[in-house]
Amino acid sequence: MFMFPRLTSRFLFVLLFLVPVIPAWSQMVEEDNGLVASGLDSVLASAEQASAGGGRLRQPASGAPGLEDSALGFVLFPDLKFDLIGSTSYIFDSNTTQSPIANSTSVFAFGLAAIAKSGDEKNRGAYYSLDYNGQAFLYTDSADDFGRDPYEHYFSGLVGVNGGKTRLRLDVDYHRNNGNSIQWDNIQRETRRAASHDYNFTLSGSRDLHRGDLLFSTGYALRDFDPGTGFGDGENTFGDLSYMTTPSFAPKSTVGLGVRFGSDDYDGQSSQDYTTPSLRWGYRLSGKTSIHNSLGYEFRSIDAPGSVESENVVYNGSINWAATSKTGFALNYYRNVLPSYVLTGEDSTNTGISLQMQNDLPGLFALTSRIGYENAEYFAGSAGASSDRDDNFARLSLELTHPLVITERIHGQWAVFYNYNQNDSNQAAFEFEQSITGIRFSLLY
Repeated sequence: MFMFPRLTSRFLFVLLFLVPVIPAWSQMVEEDNGLVASGLDSVLASAEQASAGGGRLRQPASGAPGLEDSALGFVLFPDLKFDLIGSTSYIFDSNTTQSPIANSTSVFAFGLAAIAKSGDEKNRGAYYSLDYNGQAFLYTDSADDFGRDPYEHYFSGLVGVNGGKTRLRLDVDYHRNNGNSIQWDNIQRETRRAASHDYNFTLSGSRDLHRGDLLFSTGYALRDFDPGTGFGDGENTFGDLSYMTTPSFAPKSTVGLGVRFGSDDYDGQSSQDYTTPSLRWGYRLSGKTSIHNSLGYEFRSIDAPGSVESENVVYNGSINWAATSKTGFALNYYRNVLPSYVLTGEDSTNTGISLQMQNDLPGLFALTSRIGYENAEYFAGSAGASSDRDDNFARLSLELTHPLVITERIHGQWAVFYNYNQNDSNQAAFEFEQSITGIRFSLLY
């Protein structure tokens, strides 16, 4: 870990150097007169979660104009937008430690987010995004925080270029996870409320070929737990390469083959290498329905005497459906294999599904509901390790929101939310049940 600041400084230097160069480079790649959908996720999806309840503010439809066209032939900062979001929340948490013996408490959470965005990855040219999301948690009884840092920080940024037939994107993010967060996406069954520093770097891109697209990505992730949490650091490196084509007999579908490979290196665990060839396909029926799937077979080896190599069927997929103009559904499902942070010499096979439903109600109210379930079966990766642990993790989330209009430039939202999390395990030490209820007020400038 002592080498990371040096790595960070060098990386930022290179990134700052590349920003003015990328627009010029994009002129050198081949042009495509049509709009190209790169399939990469937008960074704003996570940045807009500026509140403890995880709700999102609706962004204004218009953005500030960009700079004039440069000599290179396109806008250097198209549709430059800058948003500030502030929020305050009151929360009642029935199990602040997520442990078998519940300890309830009331918490006030204060959030501040800043988002800067320029350009659109679907349009030809360069695009950038940078955001910060910070929160401070104040417990009504200071002893209830159990020594956790009250401040949480999330920084993320991306820089990319769409040259028509060639597209590149670099994503970088840092999360100071202080163990207080209660958002749906941050509730973690195994590590629960353990505090950590999380780093992620991902470089991805695609190239249009004669009969299809060649896509690649590579990245590095590090989770550095705080001393005293009882967890060791975990890092992952990966590469992913695939070729996707659209059959002439199915113009709305894409099919292809891919391979994902990499390594998992956790403290207390032997290093693991994996290779996963997979079949991938997608289907888009207009703008209302889209399906994406990947089905693979993973070969995982462990670098230790007497280790047990494993072979597993893995998959992931999603179905998005806009049933009406006011109702939408998103279904996600997966099966993967990961080393355990808790049990030395063991991995877990995780199979899960989640469903999100978004409903626009009369009177400008909006209801977002989510349900999820995950089964985790642990198995020995090294000789002599066998706990036979089996977890079933169920979750429910409900959030009712209503917009606020303060002035022409200042918008906002109020929300009430409820989360329920329950982990049932055949080992009592890993069980917990938790209810979270709260109210939140947010402002967007």
